[in-house]
Amino acid sequence: MNTGWRKNYIRYKTYFLDVMGRSRERSDIRVYLEILLSLATVSIFSVFALRPTLLTIAELIREIQAKKTTLTTMDEKIVNLSRAHSLFNEQGSRIELLKISIPERASPESFSRQIEGLSEKHKVAIAQITTGEANILGAKVPKEVKKEGGEEPLPVNANELEFSLKTRVPLEEYNQVAAFINDFEKLRLPAKIDLLKLSTISDTSGRYLQLVIEGRLAYYTESK
Repeated sequence: MNTGWRKNYIRYKTYFLDVMGRSRERSDIRVYLEILLSLATVSIFSVFALRPTLLTIAELIREIQAKKTTLTTMDEKIVNLSRAHSLFNEQGSRIELLKISIPERASPESFSRQIEGLSEKHKVAIAQITTGEANILGAKVPKEVKKEGGEEPLPVNANELEFSLKTRVPLEEYNQVAAFINDFEKLRLPAKIDLLKLSTISDTSGRYLQLVIEGRLAYYTESK
């Protein structure tokens, strides 16, 4: 029978009893032991007591870092929005020109005003301005459009408004007609000229050079 454990038990028991006996005899040893045991007890309980607090602090630190990142991103967006607003204000006049150059609806009144401006500039009398049907409000009603031979198609998804313009000037002022045509081709509204015809006419007041321009105005309706 193995009796080694009994010998070890007796030896350690004797050792601890000896330590306890000495601690009773000497107060300083007893104090040191109590301090060590107290520190050990406090350390053990501190680990269990502080662990939830430490975990909470770590979670709060992560949340603070995440909020700092969010604030930084928001500050960048605010700065970018401010720059975009300033750029929009600086380019406001050009944006208005784009709205005229790429209209979202048919604008016969805008076309008429521009033609009247050219007429006054070049002293060319407007005899007639006509436009085709225009959709003023609501969805555009599709209809079959018959194209004559030779007409160039407008860009894809572009709607069109037909127009006809007739002007005249005294025959000796033909240079005014050339200048009028040159500026007409530079109109802000996109126009496709299908017919340009010059002819001379006469009446009781004299002879005149008559200009006839027929074409189509393009406009774009945003699809939804």
